[in-house]
Amino acid sequence: MEALRQLCCEQHAHFEHDVKLSDYTTFRIGGKAPALITCPTPQSLEGVLRAVLREKSDFIVLGEGSNVLVSDQGLDTLVVRAFGERPVIERSKNVLTAYAGTRMDDVVKFAMGSSLEGLGFASGIPGTFGGAIVGNAGAFGKQISDCLLEVEVMDRQGCKKRIPGHDLNFSYRESALKHSQDIVISAAVQLKDGDLSKLRSEREEILALRHSKHPDYRKLPCAGSFFKNIVYPDGTRKASGWFLDQVGCKEISVGGAAVFEGHANIIINRGQATARDVYELSQVMKQKVFEKFQIRLEPEVRMLGVFN
Repeated sequence: MEALRQLCCEQHAHFEHDVKLSDYTTFRIGGKAPALITCPTPQSLEGVLRAVLREKSDFIVLGEGSNVLVSDQGLDTLVVRAFGERPVIERSKNVLTAYAGTRMDDVVKFAMGSSLEGLGFASGIPGTFGGAIVGNAGAFGKQISDCLLEVEVMDRQGCKKRIPGHDLNFSYRESALKHSQDIVISAAVQLKDGDLSKLRSEREEILALRHSKHPDYRKLPCAGSFFKNIVYPDGTRKASGWFLDQVGCKEISVGGAAVFEGHANIIINRGQATARDVYELSQVMKQKVFEKFQIRLEPEVRMLGVFN
């Protein structure tokens, strides 16, 4: 660990030992990890990953922690955190290239400020750019794969490669990256010329709508929508929140976890919730929907650790 700590200093990454992961998720839930390394730039992430891969250390990659639930027992692996408070974004004509650890909303704001159209739908979506790509984040019938040009990844041998967006098998909240071991370093999106005033208006409207339906995770810790929406064979989708609302989920809670009163597909931490509380509540929600509609909900939130 000492050699890794020294490398982090050289790579301008931040090393922490015996870390409470509840401090690094928007749920504010989770046990400990033996160590966590925060990489604020693509260069620091590459350097740290190569060192960890050389040592053949077991590790997982985390972004801002906005779409995860970490078990109360924590993790027994090193956590590499691809995240930086300061955005790392470059523009070349209508192409924006950003670090995977840059906040998604910072990329949206940069595009708007550059009068570029195509990312407005993602206004206010929490989490990082890389996380949004891996999970094919979207809203209002649009998704990040619509404008993704290419991603730069590192494989588990420490080799970098570029993959065109159309080769990533995107579908609703899915991508090939979810099922590979490649780690996103950066990505490029192809946007269009837009009108700044219209882009500002679009962003304000979307933010207002999100604020009316979604809690501020800084005040009410949560992980956003817990379950994926329902996709029918013809490709049409129906919000899982509708089904959850029909079975009265807004009225239920388990321990310190409760369903948000403004959105039946969001579980909130009322202050002392455990991962077990959240998990058990999600199981009750799934069961209620299945009993009435014979539909099996699938979690959108990534669960890390042991859940029985």
